Amino acid sequence: MLKNKKIGVGITGSFCSLKKTITVLDELAKQDCDLYVFVSEKILTCDTRFGEADELIAKIEKIAKRKVITDVVNAEIFGPKIPLDLMLVMPCSGNTLAKLVYGINDNAVTMACKSTLRNEHNVVLAIATNDALSNSGKNIMQILNTKHFYLVPMYQDDCIKKPNSMLFDENLVLQTLINALNNKQVQPVFEGNKDV
Repeated sequence: MLKNKKIGVGITGSFCSLKKTITVLDELAKQDCDLYVFVSEKILTCDTRFGEADELIAKIEKIAKRKVITDVVNAEIFGPKIPLDLMLVMPCSGNTLAKLVYGINDNAVTMACKSTLRNEHNVVLAIATNDALSNSGKNIMQILNTKHFYLVPMYQDDCIKKPNSMLFDENLVLQTLINALNNKQVQPVFEGNKDV
């Protein structure tokens, strides 16, 4: 179903979920899609306890078999010149989610989303944020009710230590993409706890 589709993947700064992101990116590559990866400035420049930026970029480029797109200018062409069939933001941080809700376009990932929406194609968000059930909650509800946006089902990843945190279910990313190509949202969107 995803074979030969042009799929954009935007990677933003929810660093603790990057290992999951790489696993899903690898699965996507095995589907024989045409992958284009866009990264935020934080992904491009920040070394964290979860890994070094240069190593992450090298791993992504090996999987995607092309260079990552790192700026607004090079992301803009995915509207008029190289239209994507679908855009996935994974992980989608609370910061990026807020930008998408309010139409803020200031990096390669948000520009790739804007370029995709320009063509009335769908954007799938794999949300990973520590404030999903607090400050980002209103943005999740708003984007869920916005045309052309679909969410990968998510769950509370640690309801005791991080009671407001939610994380995308990596096992449902491919199915969410397939559904989004058919303008359908995977249900249920909220799965409960994975740590009980």
